[in-house]
Amino acid sequence: MTEPKSSFIFTRRFLPIFLTQFFGAFNDNLFRQAVIILITFKFATELDMAPAILTNLAVGLFILPYFLFSALAGQLADKFEKARQIVWIKVWEIGLMILGGIAFYLESLPIMIAVLAGLGLQSTFFGPIKYGILPDLMDRDELLSTNALVEAGTFIAILLGTIIGGILVLSDGGIFQVSAFMVLIAAVGTFTGWLVPKTGQAAPDLTIQFNIFASTRQLMKASWANNVSRRAIIGISWIWLLGTIFIAQIPDIVKNRLGGNEDMVTLFMACFSVGIGVGSMLCSKLLKGEITARLAVPGLWALAVVTTTLFLILPGPLPAETAPPFTSVADFLIDPVNLLITVILILISMGAGMVIVPLYAILQDRTERAERSRTIAATNVVNSGFMAGGSLLAAALIGFGFSSPQVLLLTGFANLLFVPVMMRLHGDLS
Repeated sequence: MTEPKSSFIFTRRFLPIFLTQFFGAFNDNLFRQAVIILITFKFATELDMAPAILTNLAVGLFILPYFLFSALAGQLADKFEKARQIVWIKVWEIGLMILGGIAFYLESLPIMIAVLAGLGLQSTFFGPIKYGILPDLMDRDELLSTNALVEAGTFIAILLGTIIGGILVLSDGGIFQVSAFMVLIAAVGTFTGWLVPKTGQAAPDLTIQFNIFASTRQLMKASWANNVSRRAIIGISWIWLLGTIFIAQIPDIVKNRLGGNEDMVTLFMACFSVGIGVGSMLCSKLLKGEITARLAVPGLWALAVVTTTLFLILPGPLPAETAPPFTSVADFLIDPVNLLITVILILISMGAGMVIVPLYAILQDRTERAERSRTIAATNVVNSGFMAGGSLLAAALIGFGFSSPQVLLLTGFANLLFVPVMMRLHGDLS
């Protein structure tokens, strides 16, 4: 199979939706990272609670709306014009960012958590549109490259939001700067959303089921009946769970194992995001436009091996009240162990990117247009169940005395549980 053309990148059928999702991911992570840094280095001490527990709970609450409202979001995305819905969803984001700025000014953790949940709800309604509209805008031989670019762009946005949120929030005047930046980016994202071409209603005769529990049950039953969609959804959800758990443990590991400060936390978050972006693009190059799951099994094995390696080289906990031995990123990376840990973290995230991109392309390619957004919504339901359950389980394990590295080790071993599922998926597509 020949490598697909890339001339679509700067066309109106791709660039506006790419930029809209880019700015949305940037804002989500700018706000979320600022909250995580405040929890780790400020609120946890004031509340006398373990930072890892608070950060895991915060991430879990961001994810919860996906579980509750994805079915409704999928129905709306299939029934009504997607481009028009994007604009209203982005206007909603502007309001949330204004409220988030107020929460920072008041130093109100409850309001910050409420805004996180609101961003999760807003993203719940955008997700089925984002993935559902791509096959309408793009040619089939562009689909894998498109998804790779979207995933890479998403995690570059995560990288930038993570860096800016982490650096600014504790600096002088940082609260105002973060707040203003969030509102500005939401406004720009609204404009790019307005430029997304209309594609028409996919299922105009669809009757909306507003009972979220009944609609979720119907949605899952329909998606679960198809072997390809079921297995792809499971694989996607597992990778999102893995990423969520890794990101939630990073602040605790950097502070209490490696002796780093918030700058090193930002570095690790950035490396994780870069790795997923690189893995996504590498996957597109290796598969040359072929929509297949053949990279999933070796990817999962690699994730298990590299995560175990990370656990083995992480140092033990630092003594309580120890001052951080590293005060700059340069000093931190001079240490060979820290440099190796950084490289391993990048390899882990690259593996995750290489596994997840083809699975999204498979879902889009093997689903009828009238049902595509609901299938993506079903994916988000399972994603949210995996991620929220995984975050809460990680918080519970830490509460019962497990360390963050031990949580990562268990997550690494769990990759092997999904190898048979991906083997069957690859067989279904052959």
